[in-house]
Amino acid sequence: MADSPELFGGPPAVDQTGNLTVWWVPAISDLAAPKAATEIGAATAYRVTYSFVPGGWTPDGTQEKLADDRLTSPQSRESLGKTTRTLSLEYVDSTTAGSGAVVLVEGQTGFLVERRNIPQTTLAAAAQKVITYSVTLGAQISTTPDGTGKFRIKQETAVGSVTKGVLAV
Repeated sequence: MADSPELFGGPPAVDQTGNLTVWWVPAISDLAAPKAATEIGAATAYRVTYSFVPGGWTPDGTQEKLADDRLTSPQSRESLGKTTRTLSLEYVDSTTAGSGAVVLVEGQTGFLVERRNIPQTTLAAAAQKVITYSVTLGAQISTTPDGTGKFRIKQETAVGSVTKGVLAV
């Protein structure tokens, strides 16, 4: 593409508010193409988005930078190494069926599926972009009460893989 001036203010972006959905799904056969009807829509899968508190859904990661020095070279080089993915959770304590506190059971393995840029009220459908986190759930740890707000639970996950894909039929 030929060089052209960039739009003032940058490209348009989607607000986060109301445009994020997170599902807990016990079984997915193809991580790059979870099935909207039979996996995301299964009776054992749950939307847990609104169980999370602000800052309670924290996918993150790092990638190593490796030195690639060469004999007599006047410049040091770098190459990229391993990536490490992390996912820490914090959500409200609840006894309601389908809430994070009930569904995200310690020791369970399964998948947290994240959909961005689409209203949370929109049902899962084919061709929607998702990120699938294969995880083992850690202990549910009650946080210290502060006398205000709601009781909360923190939980770490062991991330097996992170896969970008699209929902299938």
